[in-house]
Amino acid sequence: MATPSGIPTPALYYSRVRATLIPRIAGFTMVALGPVLFVLIVLNNTPEVLFAPLVTTAAGSFIAFMTVTVKVDSQNIVIVFCDIFKRTLPKEEIATLTTDNAAGPSGYGFRYMGPGMVGYLVGGPEIKIELKNGKTVIASTDRHEQLVRVLAPPQGTPWSRLR
Repeated sequence: MATPSGIPTPALYYSRVRATLIPRIAGFTMVALGPVLFVLIVLNNTPEVLFAPLVTTAAGSFIAFMTVTVKVDSQNIVIVFCDIFKRTLPKEEIATLTTDNAAGPSGYGFRYMGPGMVGYLVGGPEIKIELKNGKTVIASTDRHEQLVRVLAPPQGTPWSRLR
């Protein structure tokens, strides 16, 4: 997303949302549980399960520090989950844009939500972007009203629906 001169284009919208309280508490609990498991494994002399503290600590860190970043420039919407999963959506491919103030029962994390539907969720308000090719992307964002204003189509090119 750079101009021909190599200078990055300015962001029209930028949001980085962290996980809500419940997954953060669960993640930090798992991180704290890692050393406890390590001590118990060493005391019981069972090195064959020594991977358990590593897995618990790594998974807990991932859960506790989950983030979703949404960046909009003049041409694209870029959604990044935990700086690992990245999705670039061209703005001209948007068919429908809807928002939801409260996260539904969709869960947390990078979610496959059925054929053609993917979620990047950390809790809180969500934006649902349906593309012209029939695919749907759902992402957590903290300022969904501002995102809708930025993504609103120019006069004379209405979307099928905008809420």
